[in-house]
Amino acid sequence: MLDKIKSLSLPLIAALISGVALSLCFPGWGISGFVWVWMLPLLPAIWRGERKRYGFGIGYVAGLVFWLLNLKWLWVVSGLGAMAMAGFLALYFGVWGAFAVSVGNPWRKRHSPRDAQSGIQQKIAKKLSGEKKGVLGGALSDSLTSLKFAFINAAAWVGLEWLRGWILTGFSWNGLGAAFYETPVMAQAADLVGVTGLAFTPVFMSVVLVQTGRRLLSEVNEGRLRPRLDFSVAALLLAAQFCYGVLRMREVNRWETQRVRVLLIQENIPQTLKWDPKVAASILQGYADSTAAAMKVLEDENLARLKENPGDEPTELKRPDIVIWPESAMPNPLLYIEGEEGYLLYGDVRHLIEKEIRPLGAGTLIAGMNEFEGERDANMLRWKKGGGQYNSMAVVSPEGDLAQSIQTYRKMHLVIFGEYIPFLEQLPFLGELFKFSSGADFAGGFSAGTSTEPIPIATAEGEVEIIPTICFEDGVGRLTRKFVRAKPQLIVNVTNDGWFKESEAAIQHMANAKFRAIELRRPMVRCANTGVSGVISATGSYVDAVSKRRQIIEDDAGRPFIKSSLYGYAYVPKHGPLTLYALVGDAFSYLMMLVAGLSIVRHQISNTN
Repeated sequence: MLDKIKSLSLPLIAALISGVALSLCFPGWGISGFVWVWMLPLLPAIWRGERKRYGFGIGYVAGLVFWLLNLKWLWVVSGLGAMAMAGFLALYFGVWGAFAVSVGNPWRKRHSPRDAQSGIQQKIAKKLSGEKKGVLGGALSDSLTSLKFAFINAAAWVGLEWLRGWILTGFSWNGLGAAFYETPVMAQAADLVGVTGLAFTPVFMSVVLVQTGRRLLSEVNEGRLRPRLDFSVAALLLAAQFCYGVLRMREVNRWETQRVRVLLIQENIPQTLKWDPKVAASILQGYADSTAAAMKVLEDENLARLKENPGDEPTELKRPDIVIWPESAMPNPLLYIEGEEGYLLYGDVRHLIEKEIRPLGAGTLIAGMNEFEGERDANMLRWKKGGGQYNSMAVVSPEGDLAQSIQTYRKMHLVIFGEYIPFLEQLPFLGELFKFSSGADFAGGFSAGTSTEPIPIATAEGEVEIIPTICFEDGVGRLTRKFVRAKPQLIVNVTNDGWFKESEAAIQHMANAKFRAIELRRPMVRCANTGVSGVISATGSYVDAVSKRRQIIEDDAGRPFIKSSLYGYAYVPKHGPLTLYALVGDAFSYLMMLVAGLSIVRHQISNTN
């Protein structure tokens, strides 16, 4: 028993080290370079075993450590939820570990007719085989074997990450490819394979490095070194991804664009006050006052520019095409009645837009708000019992009858146990579990929207289509790509990260969101209640290509948790070119799942024979 514990101690320590190292790659620590080395302790720990149960256990420990550290911000909402989530997500690491210890294990003893030979016969056969192949032939065979295992292990990892982003509506947060959030050159290949596909290269490199290291030690002991084709191929793959990133960034930055001028309002409202009916009116008025104050600053800057340039040369004035308020900015709901044109806004909201916002001349207003289905009863308008309730984005044009000038997008990708609880009517104890873990009653589930049509708006330089996303939808590439058209388009995200206070959740959210801009080559504008509000270019940069100014709401210390506003520019490609990812989505991930599946089948057949 003691020997068994000792034999497991080193693999468990290696799994612990790998889990910690992987967590350091993401915001909160931000040592993204660890993406290339975190797996190096884990692979030898897994490959020393043979049983799938062993591989699952080692992989699960690494995953559990990673997720407990990576999702520690969930403790702000629910400690039980954070542990349950980490325990569930670690299953994917465990499944990969079971795959790696069996199908993907280059150190595993393979059964063959040679196993029936005596020790002397095996040595003679091995010597004859080596003489036949020669040094170069043996090295080539070893390298091809190494590349094969690197390929199938990387394929299995990519496939499992895609499944993680799909099962039970999915949680694609902080996949391995997202570790390139601060390495823009390596991130550009996301427009080919998606952020999930970016995980292939680090895993491939790690598998090759571990195999190369072991063979080098063996060859040093034998006093004979051989050329290594597998390491050269891995280095070539890395160089190809790097070169693609350099060339792609240069090309995208040369595209013809039209500017969309945006004004973002971040009120930094604590979640404890967000839904307090006593302060609902003051919250709404706060957004109006902050918008008016930001417009006053722009007008003062415009007057100063006109005074500096009294001649005949035209002076560019700062005036937003779009004003954006975050998710659930308006406390009062929008009422939609089937069969009637237009939307009903309650009195205080309607008055505020018509009398305070529109007179500012600030362009289209985009704001998050809840949308309820209503009905007319004896000329009275009211909520429809049993009708749909939606987490929506309202797009309000700057002129015309208000009821006729509103377009909405209804959130499609709902957060499980946040915006809905599956089978709640059949399993009411789930509601009690929610209350126990979060400390609040479940207020009722949202309905999922169905439309994937972009929303057209007018700007000073021409019409632009809005690709709408709400909350964590900006982390779901397979959804966002459904809105892509070959036209000038801008991704707009409204979110409320106030649930997690001043934790790294908001920064991680922004880091994951930027890959939508890269995948689709559409700039993104994000407006948060609190967290990270800003503008992301089509190459994933926060820096304005013209002014070189960082377009993020933050204080002098770089903290984003402040009440402020931002006037900035999004440069929208005029001709709306379509990326490979926009056209085929996660086809690369599907292919990798197929490769992993076929490898499992082949492994089973080989063991049977």
